[in-house]
Amino acid sequence: MNFLYGKLKVILTVSIIILFIALNQNTANAQRTKTSQKAGEQRKAEKGLKDNRYFIYFLDSTITNFGTDQEKKKFKEACQRDIISHLLYMKYLFKESYSEIRKTQKILIDLYQICLKKDLDMAKNLLNEAAPKSLLSNNVKATAYIRLGYREQKSAEIFLNMGDNYKETLYSLRLYQYLKAMKNAKHSKRYGLLATVESRIPAGEKSETEQLDFYQFNEKLQKISTPEKKDYYSLIHIDNYYRIKGELSIYEAVWEKSDLHEVEDYKKYLSDDD
Repeated sequence: MNFLYGKLKVILTVSIIILFIALNQNTANAQRTKTSQKAGEQRKAEKGLKDNRYFIYFLDSTITNFGTDQEKKKFKEACQRDIISHLLYMKYLFKESYSEIRKTQKILIDLYQICLKKDLDMAKNLLNEAAPKSLLSNNVKATAYIRLGYREQKSAEIFLNMGDNYKETLYSLRLYQYLKAMKNAKHSKRYGLLATVESRIPAGEKSETEQLDFYQFNEKLQKISTPEKKDYYSLIHIDNYYRIKGELSIYEAVWEKSDLHEVEDYKKYLSDDD
């Protein structure tokens, strides 16, 4: 009887130990799953913040220089949401940070599509305007610039179409295509301005267009431009190098004075903290 009692006691003890190990294992697995999920959210948010820095930078000058009031307002919101994304990330609210990153990217997609259409129209007009003069003057350099300009314009259109035809929810991938299109569109405008200057150089006069720096080229552009086109050409030239005419771009202005209270979602995050 004592032997049977002792055997049952051993079995019960072993069962309790096994149950204790199983419960600890389940708890450990749950903790690992939660930690792994948190790490995944952190990686997504971190990559999104880095991506948005480039997406905003390449759009900043175009919106600042050529954007309508409505476009500037939307871009300001995108910059404000970018700041909110950073604040949430620093609070270890990675899921919420990624949610704001996505909202920022959705706004940027709409703005990129609008600005790319404007840039491509500008490039096309510059090239079409310079082409007849180049052909009539038999200017080899101007003709070469025009050919390169049309090539860059076509490349921009291809990248734009690729971005438009990606799955709608693949925000980051679409924006990378739009970013490439923006680069090509600005290259096309550069060639358009080079062709404009080159085609108006009198026959027999030595051309040094390709040797001019940013400021020298702007001066040359001013000299050959008609009064009504001077400011327009100069602004395109400035924008082609991602510069702005004023002191602060919209992005810089938002970082100086963010006005985050204007974003309704930010009020929600503040109330959550309370």
